Amino acid sequence: MADIMLKRAHTLKVGEIRDRIGELADKVSHRLGGSWDWQGNDAICEARGARARVGYDDCSIFVEISLPKMMRPFRAKLEAKIEEYLVGFLDVDRD
Repeated sequence: MADIMLKRAHTLKVGEIRDRIGELADKVSHRLGGSWDWQGNDAICEARGARARVGYDDCSIFVEISLPKMMRPFRAKLEAKIEEYLVGFLDVDRD
């Protein structure tokens, strides 16, 4: 089960949201030293024991992150940072 789960609306075209998710996955994997790959409409990222799935459809983006035990105390801070990325980098609607 994921430690962080977010779902937000977006108004981007499918190709654009996919490109932006790819750019974000590149940035995160470069910064944390992990890797990522597409599985259908989901970008699956793994780094430092954490696993993230960022998926999309025509109107929503979904984020699920499973954290290693040592990172769970930072859950709230990480969730706030992810929210910041969703609003700024991916241009999604804030709930």
